[in-house]
This record gives sequence, C-alpha cells and structure tokens, in this order.
Amino acid sequence: MVGTPLTGRSRELRAIGRLLAGASDGAGGALVLRGEPGIGKTALLSHAERAATGMRVLRVIGVETEVELPFAALHQLLLPVLDRLTDLPAPQAAALRGAFGMAEATTRDRFMIGLATFTVLADLAAEAPVLCLIDNLEWLDQPSADALLIAARKSRDDAVALLLSAREVPRSFTDAGIPELALSRLKAADAADLLHEHAPLLAPDIRERILQDASGNPLAIAELAKASRDEDLPRHPAETPPLTDRLIETFHHHARALPDTTQTLLLVLAADDTGDVALAVRAARQLGVQADAADDVKPAEAAGLLVLKNGRAEFCHPLIRSALYQSAAHGRRLEVHQAIAEALAQSGDATERRTWHLAAAATGPREDIALAMERVAEKARSRAGHAAAVSAYIRAAELTPAATARARRYTLAAEAAIEAGQLRHAEVLADLASTLTIDEKDLASLARIRSTIEFEQGSPATAGRILTEGAKLIETSDPGTAALMLAAAIRNASFASDPGLARDAADDLNRLPLPRDPMFCALTSLADILSGDYSAATGLNERLQALPTEHPQERLLAASLALVAADDERAHGLASSVVAQARERGTIGLLPSALAIQAQADLLRDRHPDAMAAATEGHRVSQDLGQPHRTAHLGALVAWLSAVQGDEERCRGLSAQAIAYGNDHGVATTPALATWALGILDLTLGRYDDAVEHLRNLQAGATSHPVIAMYGLVDLIEASYRSGTPAVQALPALLTWTKVIARPWADAIAARCRALTRPAEAETHFTTALRHHRPTDQPFQQARTQLLYGEYLLNHNRPTEATPHLQAAQATFKRLNAHPWTTRAVR
Repeated sequence: MVGTPLTGRSRELRAIGRLLAGASDGAGGALVLRGEPGIGKTALLSHAERAATGMRVLRVIGVETEVELPFAALHQLLLPVLDRLTDLPAPQAAALRGAFGMAEATTRDRFMIGLATFTVLADLAAEAPVLCLIDNLEWLDQPSADALLIAARKSRDDAVALLLSAREVPRSFTDAGIPELALSRLKAADAADLLHEHAPLLAPDIRERILQDASGNPLAIAELAKASRDEDLPRHPAETPPLTDRLIETFHHHARALPDTTQTLLLVLAADDTGDVALAVRAARQLGVQADAADDVKPAEAAGLLVLKNGRAEFCHPLIRSALYQSAAHGRRLEVHQAIAEALAQSGDATERRTWHLAAAATGPREDIALAMERVAEKARSRAGHAAAVSAYIRAAELTPAATARARRYTLAAEAAIEAGQLRHAEVLADLASTLTIDEKDLASLARIRSTIEFEQGSPATAGRILTEGAKLIETSDPGTAALMLAAAIRNASFASDPGLARDAADDLNRLPLPRDPMFCALTSLADILSGDYSAATGLNERLQALPTEHPQERLLAASLALVAADDERAHGLASSVVAQARERGTIGLLPSALAIQAQADLLRDRHPDAMAAATEGHRVSQDLGQPHRTAHLGALVAWLSAVQGDEERCRGLSAQAIAYGNDHGVATTPALATWALGILDLTLGRYDDAVEHLRNLQAGATSHPVIAMYGLVDLIEASYRSGTPAVQALPALLTWTKVIARPWADAIAARCRALTRPAEAETHFTTALRHHRPTDQPFQQARTQLLYGEYLLNHNRPTEATPHLQAAQATFKRLNAHPWTTRAVR
C-alpha cells in the first residue's frame, strides 16, 4: 500500500499538506488520523514522510506488547536525537534520562517529562522544521502518550508538527482539543480504481466479489487482490464476518502456506513483538525448532507479512501480528512465552521483558513470579509509568496464592490507577481488594483510595465522610494515619462548605491519643470557622507561626489556612516558595495548587497584574495536567481579575464554567469565587442592582462559602450604597470579622463600610479609612476609598477637596488595568 498512489484521499492529503506547510512557516500543530484497521492511516503517514522535504522526521510505531513498558514509545521516537539531552535544562534532562532508564529517576512528574520532550523538539525545530509521525496511538504506553499530548498542545508556536494515527482517539487527546480527521471507506469508483492498480486482469465476477467483500477498505482490497492472484481467495459463508475478522483470516491464510519453521518464528515474533530476530531464533530453538535467521525469515518477507530493517522484523500491518497470535492454540502460546523467557535468561537479560513473559506463561498461582511482577510495577511507578504499574500489579495479584497478599497487590494496583488517571478502574480494583481482606489497616487504605476517587468524580463532602469512617477503623492501631485522614476530611469539608462534616472530623481528631499538634489545632479552628464562628480566626492566627512547613504539601496547607485567617502576606510567601521549588525540581504536579494560592494572595494584596499572571499560568498548566478541580478554581480567579478590568466576555465565560463544575461536583469554593466575580463585574460596569443580587447569593445562596462570603460583604455594601439601598444589616457581620482578623487594611475597609451605611458620620469614617490605608499597601482598596470619598465631596459641592483623591484613584486604577474604574474616576 505504501508504494501505491493514495487513491481517493485528496481531502486527507490536503490536510497533511497544510500541517507540513504550517510547521515549515513556524506555526506547527498536531493532527490525528482516525479510522478502522486497513483504512490507510499508515499509508498517509508514509506519504507525509516522503512529502516532508527539508524537515527532520522522527517516527514511532505503537506496539501492543510494549503498551505496559513505560516510555518505550517515547524512547523509540527520540532515540535518533538522544544526544540533545545535554542541551536541556538540568531538571528536564534528568527527567528524560530517568524515564528512559539512562539514570536514576529523579521525578515522577509526567508534565516535566512532557515539557522536556517538547523542549527537545523545539530545539531541533530551531535548526529545521520537525515532523513527528506516531502510528498506532492507541498502543502507545500511557506515559509516552501523556508526554506527546503535552508536546502536541505546545507545538502551535514552533516549527513542530505531529501527525498521529489511531483506531480510536484517546479521550485525553479529544479533551485537549487536538484536531482529528476521520478516514472513511473509499467511494465505489475510487475502490474500483485501487483494485485495478493492484490486479488489472481480474475476471469480472472475482472483481465484483472483492469489491463487495472489501467494502471500500484499502487494505482489504490490496490483500484480497493478492489472494486472487495466488488463486487462493478465501471463501466465506453466506453470513459474511466483520471485515477485521476477514483480514485476520486472510493474513492467517498466507502464514499457513509458509514452512513450519517460518511459522514458528512468526509466532515468536508476534508474542514478543520487539522485532528481535536473533531472540526469536533462540526461543525457537528452546521449542525444538532449529531456525536460521537468514533463511527462515525470508519466506515471510516474500509473502509480504513482514519487512527486515537492520536485523529487526516489523510486521507490515498490526493485524498480521493479531492474526498470528490469536490463531495459535492457548497451550502453544504459553510454550512460546516460556521459551522467550528462557532465551532472554540465556542472554543474561533479567529485565521486565523476561518477567512479563514468565507471567504470561504461568498457568496458576506462583508467588515467585508474583513478587517479580510487583518489582516490575514498582520500577514502572518510579518512572511515572503508572498505567504499566497497574497492569503489573494486577498480574502480580492474579499469581498470588494468599488472599491477604492478593488484596494488598490489588490495593497497590488501585493506587497506581489513580496516579494514571484511571479512576473507574481504580474503583473496580478497590472493590475487588475489599472482598479479599478483613484487615482494618487494609480497609482504611481502601477508604483513602475511594475518597480520592469520590473527590475527583463525585462530591468532596461524600469523600470526607468516607475518610472519617475509614479513620475510625485505625484510630487505636494507627492514630497517626487516622489523623491524616481526618485532616483531609476537614479540607474536603472546606471545599464542600459542609460545617457538619468539618465539626465531626475535628471532634474525631481531638479524641485521638496524640499530642495536640499545631496543624491539628489549626484545622480545628478551620472547622469552627466553617460552622460560622469567625472568632476562631483569632486562634488560627496564633497557630500559623507554629505550623510545620518543611515539606511542600505542608507549606500549601499552611498557606491555605493563612488565606482563611486573612494573612495574605504569609500565604503569598509560602505559596511562592512552593512555586519556586516546583520549577527547580520539576515537581510540576504541585504547580497549579501553589499558583492558585499565590494568585489569591496577590488578589487580596491588590497585586492584580501579578495575580493575573499566576492564575493564567496555573489555569493553563492544570489543563495540561488534567486537574479539573484546579482548572475550575483558577478559571474563577481569572474571571474575578477580568471583572475588574471590565472584560465581560471572559469573566462570564469562565464564571459559568466554574459554577457548572462546582455544582456538578459538590465543590463550594469554586462557584462561590465565580459568583463573587460576577458581582464584581456588575459593580465595575455600574449595574448595581445586578451586583447586589449576585453578592447576596454569595452570602446565603446555593453558591455561598463562609470565608469567600466575608470578602464579598465589602462589595455588597458598596453595591447596595450605589443602588440607593444601603446594606445596613450586613455591617455587623463585617465588623466582627475585621475585628477578629485584626489587619490594618481590614480596619480601613471597616471604616469605609461604616461611611457607606451611616450617612451622618460618613466624612469622619472616610477620613479614618484613609488614615488606616496609609501604612498598608493595598492600592486597589485604597483607590476605591479615594473614589468614594471624592464622589462624596463632589456631592457636597467641594470639588477642590475632591480633586486630589480622584486623581490619586485614577492613577492607581490605570496602573492596575482596571479600565472601567479609571473611566469612572476621570468622569
């Protein structure tokens, strides 16, 4: 097929031409060719390779038997350019070397490995445009697919093109918006032309039969035409089987005509599928077949079943391997896997490949092989090969004789499945493990797994309840782990705005036989705040300095609690340190959470440009990493900042996404932040009644959250004042909160809100607010006070006194890109 004209594919050829032209002009991209087996995907990739004049071409073919080997496909793709690793930034180079087994793995962060992959391609593109051809995307190992997805997303601004083929496009590529092109079967006229190219002298009845059986599938046309030339066209019963089955039968038919020794070599090559002909010969000899690499592979090559390249065999189509392997008897397949394992042992190869073949050959429980498979899984996990680890743990469990040990390995498989993003699979594995054990520690571990799944797919509140129930199982035997589970439950309660869950988890935490750790005391204060007791923020403030901050996760938790206590300076410092460390060490998975806290702290500190930069980066990275909670939350932050700038379209779009996500997943913080953003938008654009409605919903509606509601009270009071109905009833709660958090900027805001709700004393309170603003550094809030006071003075016919305040407000709003606020001050 590769050598024939691509009949009937003008649309596809134009799309490929545009992709190559874009990369040549410095604007790369990616395209996935999707279609059934034999539809011509590989032929189109080969056409692209021939058409890529002046481009560097890298190619990889997904292999079914390597789908469990982490980074096997990525290593094959980058093998010709591995010397470029020395040009990468140190963390990226270390990440790729660890992934390829060239050095000890220093990170399991798949985003860092994907970023390193893209950097290699971008560096190559600086010299000449790059084309990456990825055939059989569905058979790439998951870590390689993840890395290439990140590279595909980032390729748009560089001279890098990725052309991929797949029977079914992985959901991750679809969700990321990678363009797809579906390949349909050939039209009748094009199918007839293609058949004529392959077999111009066919009798009319044979010609019609082939066209009918092939149904427009190019590979079927080619193979059936070949069979007809050999006078060997398979006969089908009246009920025609599916086309894929007919192709497999045709390939099997070709193979059966070959010498027995060649058939044995083909079966070994199909079972191992690395293309190692020398290994296949050694394995054949283990089976008692005296094969010769030079002579016994030639008949298969002549039959068009495989090609030899540099001593390695490559099947001409993936279905050929399937035909050879599936047609062999089960017992024969077991013998072949055992023979391959023994051949690998003879060559001193005791790696994962040998272990996989031993596991494939096992017919019953074997603890020795199960233990070896567990080690394979651990190694895969250490290299971010989480999907491969899942399969290895499962096979280890299947080969494990003892039920409790089998439960432990299924539990490990479930944990790896979560890391691989296979949440439904993780749930099935956790359910399976739970039927095999009654050990309370094991059941508590399974509760943590189920909680993680529920948090991502369902409700944070339900996830928290799972944790509290699981912690009860080990509160005596392992109180330290129980405490961690209860701490996580309180954090879930904060996400869900569930004071009952927070209170129950805090009570259980305080009953544990443990010393009163500062972190646990701080979480108890958080539970009190979620229950509406804002005075608990006093105790939280006192405990912030004593919180442990050695590890990044501890710093993030401490930063989150600092935000609750309105200590935005401390929150910013802690989050910024995690951001810097994540960049330096390549632990990119932590970056969205850290950037979210940093952006929130910058927002509260009125550093709007800095907040927008952090929130925008975090939003983009969270999408790359597949962290939907973070994506929604950071999107709501970008919406708030866009509202201040008057960017209504962006604010409304991101807010709608955040509210929908929060409502679907029971996450309260995200829709509360988005509702606040909508209130700020209407306040900014002068739609005060609409602003009041949004901000009142933030206080007690479906999108309420107790902490965010307190910040929103400030804006509710201003919107109500501007709408002509001062929110006098909102003032006491605000004054209680500002008194508890005891920050100078809070005193300034409290005085301003008094001015807006107590007209007779307004000027006194405005001047008090400005006095409190002076030692603080919150320019947006200070400018809002200056604007309101300037308007007050104008309304009292004192324009000379008003002018300096309005000019100062105008300058600040302009610096913060708060365009509608600037316009209001000028006006």
